[in-house]
Amino acid sequence: MIDKTHLTTKNLLRFAAIMMMLLFKTTYCYAESGVSTRRIVLATHQPLSGPAQEFSSIGKSAQAYFQYVNDQGGVHGRTIELKTIDDQLKSEIAEKKFLELTVKTDIFALFSGIGNKTHQGLYPLLKQHNLPSFFVGSDLPEWTLPVREYVFGFLPTADIEARILGLYATQNHAGQELIIWYAEKPIYLRAVKALTDKLYGVPAKLLPGKTGRLAAEWELILKKKPDFLIALGNFSDVMGFLNATSNLTFPVYTGHALADSRLPDWLDKGFVNWLRVLTAYPLIMETEHPGQNLHIKILSEYAPNLTPNRWTIYGHAVAELMVEVLNKTGRALSRAKAVRTAENINHWQGTMLPPIFLDSQNHLALTTLRISQILNDKVIHLSDWIDGR
Repeated sequence: MIDKTHLTTKNLLRFAAIMMMLLFKTTYCYAESGVSTRRIVLATHQPLSGPAQEFSSIGKSAQAYFQYVNDQGGVHGRTIELKTIDDQLKSEIAEKKFLELTVKTDIFALFSGIGNKTHQGLYPLLKQHNLPSFFVGSDLPEWTLPVREYVFGFLPTADIEARILGLYATQNHAGQELIIWYAEKPIYLRAVKALTDKLYGVPAKLLPGKTGRLAAEWELILKKKPDFLIALGNFSDVMGFLNATSNLTFPVYTGHALADSRLPDWLDKGFVNWLRVLTAYPLIMETEHPGQNLHIKILSEYAPNLTPNRWTIYGHAVAELMVEVLNKTGRALSRAKAVRTAENINHWQGTMLPPIFLDSQNHLALTTLRISQILNDKVIHLSDWIDGR
């Protein structure tokens, strides 16, 4: 006679074993910290308050873009949840608040952290916990040179910009005399070398910028009468240099820092006809740009109190790139797979970005830019995309 009690017990044990196996398999699929069946948790540090709060529009705009994506069905059925730390652009605040956040919340990755020193302060913690940092809002070359496995930069470095300016000068100013003015800092001295390595057939003189001597430097420049000038420095460096003269009669090329629709308001009216800057994403005044139209629509619906500006476009652009990485990684999302996926974003161009070329040897997103002229009522692009890798 068959013992039905034994059979029932045996079946129950078998059923329990199957359920445990399925549960283990499901847990394994979603075991990555910060990822569940329904959501992906990202963190960012931004100066939401304090003297640098102008940059807070970056994170707020990125948040609006993620909400837009979530309403379209998210990323493989998961919504993106962005946890924002207000660090006031101070590294000690960033570290303290990030530690507090990680105690309460599992984080998949850090996204678009803003600031050189703030991100430097957080990096040891990120490295300790194997947290990827996608698309750092810093132009320091140390994030991507040499390549760090779990770190991707976003903003172009001084070397990238210098190489692009050198390539353009070679192609368009052969035989003409050039003066290279540069802020006397190690990062720009190295950029000078990157620039001159790309110059062929363009005779160049170097002029290091010295604090308190800008007027004298302009006297020397105007006496030399160059055919064109390239200025290397950060926003404050270049604006201080340009504002030290009112007599500009030859083209001046500079980097991405001055790529803003407000530029004609910041400088002498005659300057806009002579100044050329590097641009990556569209400017606010480019109202016919299809990405711009989408941007305005998203802000009006998801962040109506946010005024469209240079930084909201930045936030949209970097969020779009992050979504591309997550989408291409697939449903079985892990940090390691996301990093490998990001290294295979090759010649991808979103609605707001130039062509992006990422691989295992290049973790910097914005390496292709173009030469543009920002006038009072329009933007003129003087070149196609130029690759500065």
